[in-house]
Amino acid sequence: MRTQHRHSQLLRPLVASLIALALAAPAFALPATPATPPPPRDLAALQAQVDALKTELDALDRELGIAAEEYNAASEQLALARARQEAAVVDLAAAEVALQEQQRLLEQRAAAIYRDGAEHPLATILAAESISDLIARLRFLGAVGEADARTAAALQAQRDLARRTAQEAEDAAKRAEELEFELAARKIEIELRIQERQEMLANAQSEVLALLAEESAERQREEAAFLRQLLAGSGDGTITVQPGSPVETALAYVGVPYVWGGASPASGFDCSGLVMYVFAQHGVKLPHYSRAQFALGERIAPADLRPGDVVFFGNPVYHVGIYVGGGWFVHAPRTGDVVRVARLADRSDYAGARRYDWSLRTQPPLQASASRP
Repeated sequence: MRTQHRHSQLLRPLVASLIALALAAPAFALPATPATPPPPRDLAALQAQVDALKTELDALDRELGIAAEEYNAASEQLALARARQEAAVVDLAAAEVALQEQQRLLEQRAAAIYRDGAEHPLATILAAESISDLIARLRFLGAVGEADARTAAALQAQRDLARRTAQEAEDAAKRAEELEFELAARKIEIELRIQERQEMLANAQSEVLALLAEESAERQREEAAFLRQLLAGSGDGTITVQPGSPVETALAYVGVPYVWGGASPASGFDCSGLVMYVFAQHGVKLPHYSRAQFALGERIAPADLRPGDVVFFGNPVYHVGIYVGGGWFVHAPRTGDVVRVARLADRSDYAGARRYDWSLRTQPPLQASASRP
């Protein structure tokens, strides 16, 4: 009994030390239960979100393209209206000068008749020496009077017509200015909507943005590879760039930014501005308006497309590019983009093609861009 008591006394400090050590030591962590792995991402659902966003952006791009081309049409109408107005003002001034001169001559003749009677019709008649002479003098006086009357009436009609033309041209210029203002306001509205969509994309899921970026990068790689092959002479020999052709000219501007209403490499291009600028270097004068360009030239069936033909898109037409060959075309796509090559098959809104009577370019492309993908 005494022995057990002594053992208890000996163990008591050891137990106390172990307890103190346990309390002071950090708690022992059990192996964590493996976290439930995230469910595999639903690629079909993500792709559906990507497609929905792309559809919205495509619809906005279409609206902006239509607005851009209608703006270009209004600008063309405004320029024509102002030219007609200026021409009408010049015609009006010339008509009034001619009328005033004719009136001055008639007044001088009347004054001379009443001043000295030298040209008085009665004196002319009385000076006749025979019946035949009298008849001749009467016919002469009648012809002079009729000629004077016709001249005065014609000049008066010309002046009235010039005044009406000037008024009509002024009215047309006012209407064009109003239309231009309305379309400029529409441009602001649509660009704001595009900005909203861009913000929506910025706030979209990272996986959705990654898929969009992958698709865009793949498309750009394809375009860059095709362009390098094309400029090198096309490895398979199916496409060649004819020196001095509209295709060669258009490819010189790859990389130039898209700019609303742009029509030069210095300021940027929109779709119809690029086509107009390119074909001007090949002896073809085109309006800065895709729908008007579509009304010109020879209609070409899809199976008969040749490099240098102009391809149009939309109903009504709102976009245009230049066919390169092999199912590719070069165009200025949209706000925020640059002049680039693209597959014709990627467009679902192909409207038709036109062929213009162009000539080879003999000088280097005007202000050619040095940028390349």
